[in-house]
Amino acid sequence: MSENAFVFPAVPRSEAVRLLDELAVAGHGGWATDTRLFIWLMDVASGLYQDWEPEDMANLEQAVGQRPEWAVQINYRLSRRRDLVALAVALLDDGGVAVDNFCSHVWTAVEIETDTVISGGRFGEGPVR
Repeated sequence: MSENAFVFPAVPRSEAVRLLDELAVAGHGGWATDTRLFIWLMDVASGLYQDWEPEDMANLEQAVGQRPEWAVQINYRLSRRRDLVALAVALLDDGGVAVDNFCSHVWTAVEIETDTVISGGRFGEGPVR
């Protein structure tokens, strides 16, 4: 089963594209890495917030100060979480935040990089049962 994370870099969209071009291979409307991460740029018009819970939207808006217009969506398998973490941290090098499928927390690069545990889980990985 695959999961999704959304990264909201503090850099302009063009800078995120430049970085993705360096870190992944472009093709078919997105990027892919050799470790099987699949990446797309999403925006409001393409349904970025289509299935989001109100609490998740409120947490993101509070963390950023507004509702971001675009994000980097990363599709991954839990076995590739370390690769997800490395990519998210690279995208957040100049600031920004990320969210995952597992909790309503809005993650910072420091929390992601240090494997901080929130609500029993780490970024990109749900609570251990």
